[in-house]
Amino acid sequence: MKRPDQKNLLGVLVLVGVLLFGLTSALAQSDVIPWESWAAVDLRLLDDDNTGSTFAMSAVEGIPALRIAPSGSSEETKLAYPVSGSDLLAWRDHGRIRLDVFLPEAEALQVNAFFLGLGDVTRGWSWVGGVFGEASGDAGWVAVTFILDAALRETDPDGSYMMYLSFFHEGSGGKVPLTEPIYVAGIQLIADSVSAAGDSGAEVRYRQEIDALLTMDDDAFVDAIARQTFDFFWLESNPQTGLVKDRSTPDSVSSIASTGFGLASIPLAIDRGWIDAEAGYARVRATLQTFLSGGVQGERGFFYHFVDMATGERVWNSEVSSIDTALLVAGALVAGSYFADTEVQTLADRLYENVEWDWMLAGGDLIRMGWRPESGFLGAKWDHFDESLLLYVLAIGSPTHPIPAYSWDLWDRPVRFGGEYIYLPGEPLFVYQYPLAFLDLRGLEDAYAHYWNNAVRACERSRQFARDHSDRVQTYQHGVWGISASDGPTGYRAYGASEANHDGTVAPYASTACLPFTPDLALEGMRALLRQFGGRVWREYGFVSAINADAEWYSRDHIGIDQGDILLMIANHQDGFVWEQFMANPPIQTALGVMGFVESVGEYAVTPAYLSAAAVR
Repeated sequence: MKRPDQKNLLGVLVLVGVLLFGLTSALAQSDVIPWESWAAVDLRLLDDDNTGSTFAMSAVEGIPALRIAPSGSSEETKLAYPVSGSDLLAWRDHGRIRLDVFLPEAEALQVNAFFLGLGDVTRGWSWVGGVFGEASGDAGWVAVTFILDAALRETDPDGSYMMYLSFFHEGSGGKVPLTEPIYVAGIQLIADSVSAAGDSGAEVRYRQEIDALLTMDDDAFVDAIARQTFDFFWLESNPQTGLVKDRSTPDSVSSIASTGFGLASIPLAIDRGWIDAEAGYARVRATLQTFLSGGVQGERGFFYHFVDMATGERVWNSEVSSIDTALLVAGALVAGSYFADTEVQTLADRLYENVEWDWMLAGGDLIRMGWRPESGFLGAKWDHFDESLLLYVLAIGSPTHPIPAYSWDLWDRPVRFGGEYIYLPGEPLFVYQYPLAFLDLRGLEDAYAHYWNNAVRACERSRQFARDHSDRVQTYQHGVWGISASDGPTGYRAYGASEANHDGTVAPYASTACLPFTPDLALEGMRALLRQFGGRVWREYGFVSAINADAEWYSRDHIGIDQGDILLMIANHQDGFVWEQFMANPPIQTALGVMGFVESVGEYAVTPAYLSAAAVR
């Protein structure tokens, strides 16, 4: 509803943010400016967007504020008001908007979701885009920060737009109507480029974060990195469908593997107190419902590797992927275990049970890498040591569509360096890490290897490889290491610690995810990256995907599967959180049993019997 008796009263709010809050730790005062269009808005033009909200000027704790009263019956409490394209020009040079909001302490049902959207009304109406905000608290005066994406920053200066602010509470059963008023004071724009040195506000923030990290003890250091890494999964996802971006670019598609890591990350975030439990449960539930209701394209329980963030439809002619489906299911099982005896556990179990693992054998004994409707099964099979360890555990343990346990014995397991460990030629580190981000194989071995010790050997060798080449490769100097599949100067490549497979590119996730196996070496590498490369290796969600000092190339992206490897391995290093949840699923224990895993106290990576057999091949 509109208030015809109040006009242009928001001018008193423009400096409220400066009065209420110290600026964020990373920004100088000149980095934050009031948004003048908010100060000049005519209250008579405010609209409720059919939610029944009412508006009035008020004051809280002596601070002038706009009072937004919910209808008590609408799922969302909204405010909408018209802005011109010229009003939005200021957004182009600002990466974030900060909304100063008062949430009453006595409110029984707190707002836990904040949304900012923009519609183009120049000719008719069309949606421009929207982003969810993150609040600095849950009651009293809080700062709600929205990270503006490219669509919101690239509007037509001559156009006409409608800006929407939405507040709601999302519980385990969906959205619940609010009943208590919300108070909005100032709206500030946080600039991208304002410092005297020519650095962006974001760059200043990154440097200050790095300075703070390097003063922390090891426990606080890894915890802070984990916290910032998690934000990728919470903010770079579709909150309605739960689909997570493949990477942090505005136009990124969704990766089902990234979504799987996201599912595993949410219970961790709840456990660490980073997000509200109800909001986390709701996000997991929505994600699983999306996959189970046909909201993501797939075949026989498997899903396409890459899908559209909004529609869930296949993109890029991608394959129905067996390994990426396995990572999705693994994340779902972590969430299901954490939310035991709830609908989420039921949905997670259904997702697992729906996968026809035996179909992906294509009539053979080994799992195919994928399938396309145009050409059928891919010729490539998961037939040798690599990350498919996780895939085989899930497939053999399936309660509905298991594959024979002997498929596991058909793997090729090459041994190198005098029986030191089983390896994958090319030596990318991720193949040792991904399966053990979920599987806790400490103190276990099968007929071939002690896979925990195997990963220790691989991490140690990767570090030594970088050290041995540091006289010729600039990136590897000063303790920096970690070579694995990643972005690089010429595109994405499965880099590894081998002579023919490296060019000086280092992936920060690779050394970080060795934390459980070689904690001292991992911490050395993580700190070295920050000391040597600073803001070139650290951005919005923590470590970037990769760097190459020799080529003077530094990625600005964060990749979902890298973020997941970092986050889950930090958690396992801290207290085994992900391992505990994943291993609590009975089918996993069943699979390990029939695959021949037994307790072991051996310090070897390759079992003596297999080493002897491999030696005579």
